[in-house]
Amino acid sequence: MTTPTTPEALPSLPGQRAPSARPAPVPGPPGPVRWWHAALVAVPTAALFVLGYRRRWICDDGLIYLRPVRQILAGNGPVFNVGERAESSTGTLWQWLLALATWVTGADPAFLAVGTGLLLSTAGFALALLATCRLHRGAGLLLPAGVCVLLAVPPFWSYMTSGLESGLGAFWTGLAWWLLTRTRRGREPRETYAAAFVFGLGPLVRPDLAVVTVCFLAAQWWVLRPSRRGTAAVLASAKALPLAYEVFRAGYYGILVPLPAIAKEASASDWSRGAGYVQETLGPYWLWPVVPVLGALAVLLARRTRRLRRDRVAGRSSLVVLLAPLAAGALLAGYVVRVGGDYMHARMILPALLLLLLPVLVVPANRVTGAASALLVVWLCAAVSPLRAPFDVRSTPGSFNVRSSDVEGLGDHNPVRTDTWVRNWPALPEGRRMLAEAVRSPRPTLLYFDAGRRLHATPMRPDAPYHVVMVGRHLGVTGAAAPLDAYVNDAWGLASPVGAHLALERWSWPGHEKFLRNHWVFAEWALADPPRRDLLRAGVSRETVGAARAALGCGELAELRESVRAPLTAQRFWDNLTGAFERTRFRFARWPAAAERALCDGQRAGGPSRLTR
Repeated sequence: MTTPTTPEALPSLPGQRAPSARPAPVPGPPGPVRWWHAALVAVPTAALFVLGYRRRWICDDGLIYLRPVRQILAGNGPVFNVGERAESSTGTLWQWLLALATWVTGADPAFLAVGTGLLLSTAGFALALLATCRLHRGAGLLLPAGVCVLLAVPPFWSYMTSGLESGLGAFWTGLAWWLLTRTRRGREPRETYAAAFVFGLGPLVRPDLAVVTVCFLAAQWWVLRPSRRGTAAVLASAKALPLAYEVFRAGYYGILVPLPAIAKEASASDWSRGAGYVQETLGPYWLWPVVPVLGALAVLLARRTRRLRRDRVAGRSSLVVLLAPLAAGALLAGYVVRVGGDYMHARMILPALLLLLLPVLVVPANRVTGAASALLVVWLCAAVSPLRAPFDVRSTPGSFNVRSSDVEGLGDHNPVRTDTWVRNWPALPEGRRMLAEAVRSPRPTLLYFDAGRRLHATPMRPDAPYHVVMVGRHLGVTGAAAPLDAYVNDAWGLASPVGAHLALERWSWPGHEKFLRNHWVFAEWALADPPRRDLLRAGVSRETVGAARAALGCGELAELRESVRAPLTAQRFWDNLTGAFERTRFRFARWPAAAERALCDGQRAGGPSRLTR
């Protein structure tokens, strides 16, 4: 079996050693086989496009991207709230791509997010299939295998849209795989550097895709074996943009990662819950019987790749290309299990599953692979038949089927516009009325929730920089409904620097384990002496509000607030940049009295905090 990683006679990078001989050209497959291979790409791609289109939607988390997009286009910068530099977008490239598309078209960014996600994910699946066909192009007839999983698992269809960065992630994965299978000695250096540049974009698509970047760059290096100068050039191509943006992030936002990574404690460990999350993806879609079949196919392909290569070095290079996505997928799946999964059913495991499928999307035909392919096609037919449980189960013990919930709550099978959410979300009507009254009010107003999730209004301190502050439990739709000059105080910390840095709580859905309680909200925004009825409704006391107000003005917490709200001078940028590591690690106690003791007593005893020195 001949693969596209065959070395050529000419070195592709400065100082690279040329191989000893040029292999004979690979003959193309006969006409009928070429048509069959074209159908192997075209038919599943078209089917996935139709399936994704039928389940098109945007979720509340997808709407979170849209407020920063609107702020960018309004000239307020990449922020969620005016005057506070908080990075609420996990997918950096997705945020800026939506901003560009909205600026060019002037269309509803929610509609653009859905359409762009569908097109990108479809293109990504097509590129992935093309790349795998290229990988096995010298083996004659190819048969469908792993592509059956893409066609059988509904979460793949749902997250082709959703407004999240998933569509861009699928496109980047497919494009990176296509470029990796094209990697060979003898190509122009600019092609090699362009591929490395694409590989390096992983952390900007999603921070956890950095493991894929590392694996693909390592495979590219192994195939090319460049000199030190060539290696440095490849790494510079891969890291130039991510490193530049990381410097910007540290200086502008004052931390090293997007704020949701801190709010969701992306470095924490909960292996048992993560294992349950994977099971809740594999079980309902009958994936367990498929895992050993696809695993056996991957092992068979690896052995054939080594055995059929006439050139020993080329054989090893081909094997490395084949193993790169498997290693990346295993590492990414391990990370998802380690952090305990996610509250959104199946979403976080899909990128790892796609990577593991890449080398076996299609396989060379022989008796063994033919039998395996036939079994997978039969499984596909059974998996999409009425024999299986319904696709849209509302929830599982450890995760939540967000699409089912959103469709039910909105009364729309395909919610794709911002207005659909703002008009129809059942939790919002009372909030819209109170928000309208607060905007018209002559005095600054704080809108907060009581213990029964009912919304109330209380006067804000006169020197507050905002006329309206609204606590948001559903951040996306609240941010869509609120004016850009209003402050949306995120209860879950995804857009709140204070809430994100709370100490971890493990009492709620994965990724929603921190909650900014009302004593912190009142301490920051309410009158110095709030009305007693509002204290009772909010479930707080004057003592806890006073302790929270004191803690907000002490030590690292005071400096954290300064880092995101002070004017962005050159000195502030430098202070943010140099303190970003410590600021990223900083956490404070969720109970005001404990936070006050740790922050204020420590400051009085030890002088200025390490972040303000």
